[in-house]
This record gives sequence, C-alpha cells and structure tokens, in this order.
Amino acid sequence: MNYEISKYIHTFISSKGYPLIYCSRTNAFLKITKELYDFVLEIKKDSSLINELDDSLLDLFKNKKIIVKSNEDEDYLLERQFNEEQISYSQKTLSLTLVPTLSCNFDCPYCFEEGKRVGNMKNETIEQLILFIKKHESAKQLDITWYGGEPLLAFGVIQKVLSRINEEINIPVKWHTIVTNGYYFTNKVIDFFKLHPLNCIQITLDGDRERHDKIRKQKSNGEGSYDKIINNIDTILNELPDTQISIRVNIEKENLDDFICLQRELSQKWEGKKITLYPGILRIENEDKTALACEAIPQWDALKFYFESYKKKILNGNIYPVLQYNEGCCATMINAYIVGPKGEIYKCWNDVSDDSKIVGYIHDKKLTNSSLFFRYLIGSKFYNNEDCKQCFFLPICPGYCPWFRLKNQHENGKYILCQCIQKAPNMLNDCLEYWYETNANS
Repeated sequence: MNYEISKYIHTFISSKGYPLIYCSRTNAFLKITKELYDFVLEIKKDSSLINELDDSLLDLFKNKKIIVKSNEDEDYLLERQFNEEQISYSQKTLSLTLVPTLSCNFDCPYCFEEGKRVGNMKNETIEQLILFIKKHESAKQLDITWYGGEPLLAFGVIQKVLSRINEEINIPVKWHTIVTNGYYFTNKVIDFFKLHPLNCIQITLDGDRERHDKIRKQKSNGEGSYDKIINNIDTILNELPDTQISIRVNIEKENLDDFICLQRELSQKWEGKKITLYPGILRIENEDKTALACEAIPQWDALKFYFESYKKKILNGNIYPVLQYNEGCCATMINAYIVGPKGEIYKCWNDVSDDSKIVGYIHDKKLTNSSLFFRYLIGSKFYNNEDCKQCFFLPICPGYCPWFRLKNQHENGKYILCQCIQKAPNMLNDCLEYWYETNANS
C-alpha cells in the first residue's frame, strides 16, 4: 500500500531550537530530533523514503496522521464536506433572528444599516410569523435572537411574539438571546424576561465614557448614554443572575487601549458575575461596499492584538483552534432565517435593511431571490474553493464569513477571507510554539 506525508502537517524549528511536527488533522505535535526532522523534509519530496522508517516510528506517524494512505487526504475532504452538509441541512433546530424594528435611538456613524426604515412589526406580520414557525414541523427546538435596529424600541412586539409562541407553538425554546444597546433595559423589561428567560444579552460599548458618549448620543437630545447603560447592566446582573452578559467593546486604532482598561475595570466591578468582555474590531468599507478602503485596525494587526491578549490572559480562550467542523452561521443553515419587521427574510445580519438582499417573505411559498439564497447556502462553502481545499488549516478552521466570500465572488470585493490568527504574517510558528509550550504537555 502506498503512503505519503499528509498535506495537513507543518514542520518548523522552535525558537528554543527543537524541531516540531504539527498535524492539523489530529491537532497533535511531535517533538523530534534534528536528524528525523531533516528526513521528514526529504520524505515530502520523495514518498518512497517512507519505507526506510522503522516500524514503530511508521506506526506513530500513521497514528498521528502525519503519514497517510495515498488519497486519504482527498477522502478526508469528502468526509468533511458530508459532515458540514449534515449540519447545514439539519432541520432539527429552527433558528430565528427576529428584527421587530429597524429604528434605533442612536445614530452610530459606522452602522451598516444605512437608510434605516422606521416602524415596528405589525400584528398581521406577527400572525404570519406564527404560521411560518408552525410550518417547520420537523423542528425539535427553537432558537430566537432579537436584533435590530434597537429591538427594545419594539418591546410590545417582543411581548406579543413570545406570548403567542408560548401559547401556540409546541417546539421548546432552547436558546433565547437579544442584541441590544442596553439603553432601554428597564425594570419592566427585566420583569418580562424573568418570565421568558434569556440565555445571553449582548450589549455594545464604544470605548470609555468619553468616547462612548461622543459616538452613542441620543438622537432626540444629543445626550450621552454610557452611565445609563452601565447602571442598566448592574441591574440586569442582579435581577437576571442566570443570564450571561456579553459586552462588545468597539475599538479602532485611536482607542485600542480602551478595551484593555475597560476589561480590567469592569471585570473587577462585576467580579463573580456572569459577564464577559470582548473586543469588536470596527470595519470601515468603501462607498460601494465591495472592498475595505481601510480598516481602523488592519486585519493582521488585529489578529496580532488577539494573540497578545490571549498570551497576557486579557482574553480567555485558546490561541490555537480546536478540531472542529465549520458549523456555519445563519447564511449557511437551511433552517435559519432573519425576519425583518415586514416579514422579509434575509440570510445574513449584514444584509438587514438592504432590500436587494431580501431572499423571500414569510408569507410566500417561493423564494423571491433564490440566486442569493443558494449562493449563501452552497456557493460560499469551502468545497467550492480550491484554496480552502488545499489549505493546511482546514481541519481546524472555524470557517470564513460567507458575506465576505460572496462580495469577492460577485461584487469584485477584495476582502481577506482568512481569519485565523496563524494566517497573520510571521504568526504561524509563534502561535504553534506557544500552544505547544502551554498545552501539549498538560
């Protein structure tokens, strides 16, 4: 039987001088001698040299998937495609991102929802939404995310929808979350969500008090909002102790230090509470939204920032990804929908409020934009991209953004799709070595 070195291995000399082999298919390291390291490099050029390895070493390399059967890497791609398709086409979960209004009390300059329409979801649309949910008879669980605009500006709609779901829908709600600016989280709202528990609340800050208040002013009177939002978070943590609070801190070059300061300050303030802070890197697009004209923080610099933050324990998480299939997002899941206030359906959060990106309506049986629907669902997948199929990172890649992919494919976009920290220039060996030093022997 013919064997070869897998395309999913990476060999390098650590900064301390010892040779390492890393295999992304097994997420495994081997520390080897310099002599063996040089021999592996020769095997890459001439696979017949595999026959010169002793049996115990050959078995070890096979076990770690460093050496594989001919065509095994290609078979792995088919297996990966099959498993990811199972995830994409599963109908066990009905995932709904509900946009009860596109209105917002703030007017943040970077918001992608240009020309936001005012008005809330009407009773007629709520009725259609309930019927839409009932049609998904195969679903065993319901996931709901409230989104906007600012969804709490349409709190009455949220109350009606959840009441109707509780009364008429037999599918249990397993995941319930809201993306909000936090300004309208009043006692009335909190009391309601005690009856309809939230798994998670995402709230955004735009940096420290001074910067936040400069950007997130009330449309009506120009007043800042930082203190009110912080006070509301205090109340939420006390009144909804089982709900995870996720605070996104928007950062760009000018306020990079804001995240570090806020993370330290607010983590101490709410120590022991179910709250996490994470940096949100702002994107700045060109006028026709086909490419990045510039970034507040260039993509590679942003990834280096994440790396240093993980190393310094400012952020929790792994520097290197775990073995995983790409579970996708709303855009790539057949049973996931973003429903706007008029009953319009989108497949990506970035498309909300853009009429040209509506793929259908909840009251229609047929899609109104099937091309976009299938581009998201199928056209954006890794198996349609040769670079991804040949990529060393594929077994550990969490996946690229389908929205960026379609921009590049169909709108002359020039987005850098790769989002792994290790793809940043000169970062691969640093990340691998750090991962090995801190985890491989634990």
